[in-house]
Amino acid sequence: MDETAAGTVLGFAGVTLDGARGCLRSPDGAEVAIAPKPFALLTVLARNAGRMMSKDALLDAVWPGVHVTEDSLFQAVREARRAIGDEAGRVLRSVPRRGYLLDTPVTSDGVSLPIMRGTSPPNPPTDRPSLVVLPFENLSGDPEQAYFADGMVEDITTALSRIRSIFVIARNSAFTYRGGAVDVREVGRALGVRYVLEGSVRRVGGRVRIGCRLVEATTGHHLWAERFDGDLADVFALQDRVAEAVAGAIEPNLRLAEIERARRKPTENLDAYDLYLRALPHHHAKTRQDSDACLALLDRAIALDPRFSLAKAFAAYSVVQQEVQGWSMPTDRDAAIRLAREALADSQDNPETLRCAGQAVTWLAQDRERGWAALQRATVLNPNSAAVAGSAAWVLNYLGEADCAMGMFQRAIRLSPLDPEMAFFLSGLGFAHLMARRYDDALEAGLRSIPLQPERATGHRVVVAAWHALGRLDEARAAALRYRAANPTGARVFVDRVIWLFADAHFAAVLIQALREAGLPE
Repeated sequence: MDETAAGTVLGFAGVTLDGARGCLRSPDGAEVAIAPKPFALLTVLARNAGRMMSKDALLDAVWPGVHVTEDSLFQAVREARRAIGDEAGRVLRSVPRRGYLLDTPVTSDGVSLPIMRGTSPPNPPTDRPSLVVLPFENLSGDPEQAYFADGMVEDITTALSRIRSIFVIARNSAFTYRGGAVDVREVGRALGVRYVLEGSVRRVGGRVRIGCRLVEATTGHHLWAERFDGDLADVFALQDRVAEAVAGAIEPNLRLAEIERARRKPTENLDAYDLYLRALPHHHAKTRQDSDACLALLDRAIALDPRFSLAKAFAAYSVVQQEVQGWSMPTDRDAAIRLAREALADSQDNPETLRCAGQAVTWLAQDRERGWAALQRATVLNPNSAAVAGSAAWVLNYLGEADCAMGMFQRAIRLSPLDPEMAFFLSGLGFAHLMARRYDDALEAGLRSIPLQPERATGHRVVVAAWHALGRLDEARAAALRYRAANPTGARVFVDRVIWLFADAHFAAVLIQALREAGLPE
């Protein structure tokens, strides 16, 4: 609906917005000069009086379908304040780093509009993706089965709410859309969310089919879809399985969508969170050049926001990856340890911060106890995160708990079968099999990991060690040559690292012997 629709007269703070004439009038009735966009901005805010509106929501409402920078919004705010005599910003208030609100009573055609403060849905923060889980459509034709669909939505909402990197709208706000067709763009604008999860439930006899779709609210673009079939013999187990699968899939898909959103944003308009998002694909690329670019972007993010714990933790974690590949400098370690410890001290129970910082202090500071405590906490906070499960499993490898590590790696793989860190999961699983002396399984896991990221060191090291343990020294040496070709600077034995990293001294000795006899340099 056009925000300046004819026939609506909005009054506030002594001024009047006349939608029929498209003009602003002063308290004495004189027309006040105002450009169309500031006029539209005032109209949007007046219709949402008392409710903070995010910058993204205002940009979408005032410039629909047009890409403009936040500078256009700032200029419109300045002109709107000037026009209504509010240069001090007491009526059209700024909410730092979030958005704007019109903090005054408003009338519409002479009738007072309700102030939306306290009754409107919570305004999502702009530094992380925001999502609403809409009521699922009951396709069974039986109104009594609606309870099952509602229970499914509640379970999924609860599971997603445990992911601290996502802001999830409360169930009560989401359920106002129950029982009718909805436009996800309208939902996104009304609730201020970037993403919408829709679904349907069809029950036939003792079987049920559940469909889920993740949609970008501003464009209506489908980001992910999945279908689940199950037996209603144990309805609660089925609900748990679907909630786990959806939560495990949503997190990486939202992260990819957020990365793409940051890429579309003009480079002169980046904040700390956008810089962090832009660093992620460089990290996953696993080349020396990309790794350096990742750390440079994270350094800029930390400079903009010195309390950005997630950026600090991810920077420390990235240094771990550089050490794995043999790219880091001696001075990098101390700086990364400091960042990881600062992140843990101010993690605010963010599972991703705990994950990255926990693995970093384990590897870089040889502090297995503190690292494992951080990963345990991250697992409790977000049990459906494949990334958390994978990092926890790696720390279990370092602690010598091979069987537990296998279970965690297999869970990570099940939660996110297309994860960009799949090579990380598979190579870790290979190390766990090596420790458990399941050499054929170790070889299979290592060989599966290498094609996913040929330059990554860990998969090659698993394959070399597995061939050696199987008594196939020629194959081990051939694997070592492929390792050196893929990573000329980092394909070494790293004796000291292996000794202090793995608590299982026997396994460390076996691994060192295998790498040496395969022909890797010290």
